[in-house]
Amino acid sequence: MVTKGFAALTGPLAAKFGHFTEAFLPALGIAALCTAVSAIQVAAATRPLAVSHAWIRSIGPATPAAGYFTLSNDSARSRVLVGASSPDCGTLMMHQSRNMNGVEAMVMVAQRIVPAHGRIVFAPGGFHLMCQSPSKAVRPGARIPVTLRFSDGRNLRTFFPVRPPTALGGD
Repeated sequence: MVTKGFAALTGPLAAKFGHFTEAFLPALGIAALCTAVSAIQVAAATRPLAVSHAWIRSIGPATPAAGYFTLSNDSARSRVLVGASSPDCGTLMMHQSRNMNGVEAMVMVAQRIVPAHGRIVFAPGGFHLMCQSPSKAVRPGARIPVTLRFSDGRNLRTFFPVRPPTALGGD
């Protein structure tokens, strides 16, 4: 009987293939490990983006509402956020609050790059989503669906809890 590694051959097989088994099994183990690592890398590269700390501040009926969230990208390539939509908003635009010569202003933003293995934050006083013409569903205590759109044609749907005007953050 020939035993080495994971194999145990007996009889005529041991005489004929014993040397092959001794040499082949370590190579087979390395190949299996490389395949597993490659599968993990592919899974990480195609993993969807993750939204956390999502919320929307409602000031009142028919008044624009602002949405905030963190968008994380665990993949090995950058992604480009190009827009958002919600059936509960007439339009949902990306904005950035800026101080321009001492005056606070909101500027429309066409896109935001989410770096590989990085994140972007939409927070009060900075980047945010602006929900124009909100439906009656946009009221404190509700949750509204929001779809984030990316330059590669992919979408990410999530829900934003609606908070009152006095809210300071999500989650």
